[in-house]
Amino acid sequence: MTTQQPQPSNDDPTGITGSVLPDAKIGREAFGLLLLSFGVLGGLGALGALHWAAGLSAALVGLCASGVAVRRNSKQRWQQDVGAMAAFTAYAGQTALLFYLLAPLGWLAASLLAVAAGLRLSSDEGA
Repeated sequence: MTTQQPQPSNDDPTGITGSVLPDAKIGREAFGLLLLSFGVLGGLGALGALHWAAGLSAALVGLCASGVAVRRNSKQRWQQDVGAMAAFTAYAGQTALLFYLLAPLGWLAASLLAVAAGLRLSSDEGA
């Protein structure tokens, strides 16, 4: 099966018709994800240079937020389970970090989890 190549027009000096080629769009998205990854890594590194707990805390909060987003936006059950496990693991790690740094902060995190669970169970949306 042959594919039809776009014909260059007289007003288009590049010879490319259409807005963006699929390969160029994929390359642009890949480069954007690479820049995003380096930016997040740089931010976490800078926070970690200030204090190890700040970098670890930011990474755990990001992981928890990613897990919640995956859980809410996924349709397949296994993807929802992975998101829930990521969010729970990150929250548990954050709580352990807070207990290590200052016990009342750890108790505050554990209490907030109990409040969130209570609100979820008592609302009509949980059914």
